[in-house]
Amino acid sequence: MVRRNTVEGISVPSQLQNVSGSILWVVYGIASSTHLVVLANLMTICGFGTVVFMQVRLKAVSAVRALTVEISVVLAALIALAISRDLLGAIAVAVGATGIVPQVIRAAKTSHLVGISVVTFIMVVTMSASWGIYGLMIDDLYVALPNVVIVPSALFISIRAIQSHKRYGSSTTADAAPAR
Repeated sequence: MVRRNTVEGISVPSQLQNVSGSILWVVYGIASSTHLVVLANLMTICGFGTVVFMQVRLKAVSAVRALTVEISVVLAALIALAISRDLLGAIAVAVGATGIVPQVIRAAKTSHLVGISVVTFIMVVTMSASWGIYGLMIDDLYVALPNVVIVPSALFISIRAIQSHKRYGSSTTADAAPAR
């Protein structure tokens, strides 16, 4: 994305939802004293935040929309935590596990995914499998459950991105109409 200066093929809703999920996980990690969850999700916010920044810079999304979504999520996380840590955990699972779904849909609908990094999504597969195991090891299903959705989804996106890269190379514009 940075090297090619394109966000072609990268789902805006997915990126906003991924930052949102990580915000929820940071608050959950603080509330449950799971420092690894906090640290990992702060790093994840930096990664997805970079993508959202590029999407704003390249006008795929407005800065107002991106900030409104994320500020709303911070407020929702704090309200959920005030009610119960379990409610916050359930919301974090729902948002975190499904954050990848808009990108899966985009990967399924289009053949032009040159903005998608195969290496990144292979890392997501590895990372999510590790988090699933870790969640089971610490007996925290909230940490383990999202990865049941994320691992196969990231693998699918990786495969579709490989196909796109073979078809289009490093081109930032499609030579053919996207697959429907």
